[in-house]
Amino acid sequence: MIIDLFADYKKTKTYDKVLTNEASRVIFELNNVYKLFNEVTDPYETESLIYRMKELETHYSYLIKEAKLGKIYNTNFIGGTNI
Repeated sequence: MIIDLFADYKKTKTYDKVLTNEASRVIFELNNVYKLFNEVTDPYETESLIYRMKELETHYSYLIKEAKLGKIYNTNFIGGTNI
């Protein structure tokens, strides 16, 4: 058994409903953008959707980072990732 010597055992994990709701919203919106991306034919619209995907992916990465830094968890997290 490996023990993390630097872990802060006194700090309890918290549940941040706002953060997980925002992450769920981003995942939902990103899935919609993916679907739309597969249907468009206009090159300009395709380019704008690529930028939107990158924006949403970056925002989701930020939310994951914030959750990990705050040791926030939610066992019912939508998106397949338990923080």
